[in-house]
Amino acid sequence: MLRLAILERGHSWPKRLFLGAIEGISRVRADDVLRMSIYRPRFFGHAWMRLVQSILRGPSPWSPAERELIAAMVSRLNACPFCVGIHGAEATMWLMRAVDTAMLENWRGAGLDPRIAAVFELLEKRAADPDALAPDDIDRVRAAGVSDQAISDVFYIAFIFDLINRLANSFGFTSETEEGTRKSAAVLHRFGYRPPGLLLR
Repeated sequence: MLRLAILERGHSWPKRLFLGAIEGISRVRADDVLRMSIYRPRFFGHAWMRLVQSILRGPSPWSPAERELIAAMVSRLNACPFCVGIHGAEATMWLMRAVDTAMLENWRGAGLDPRIAAVFELLEKRAADPDALAPDDIDRVRAAGVSDQAISDVFYIAFIFDLINRLANSFGFTSETEEGTRKSAAVLHRFGYRPPGLLLR
């Protein structure tokens, strides 16, 4: 784990003002993914945020709640506590039921929609041995009532979180407190994944 000091203090002054305003209003530290995305947006943040917004909030057979639940599961499989916390808390807000590490580890007894259960089974196999995935695995998900478009969207979500989970773990992303996690999730719940355009220049 390597926390980068430049992501704490290296932003341009307008961005530092924005981060300071967020922290002053919310009274919690600004989210680390936001800090990273607006640091060098032409290199990473601009294209990244557009992709995330389109996959997690754009048109899809899956509701935003289901997509956040899938994101939390991928993050659990990738052993990323930061992203499990944020996206589990957001899924909790959408679904009005607790989505945390314990629930994701014991999902078979959680009474999930059969479509989500089939997707979780697929994601577990993908995480354990992606080379072993076979057409039969996709057929089982289809048999649970999941369309090909919905399956494609699951893999897009998994791709996004494979990337961000590894960055979060490598750079030591943290919300510092449970309150920080909840407030970061609440911001995403309300505004989605589209920061002000000025921050992505």
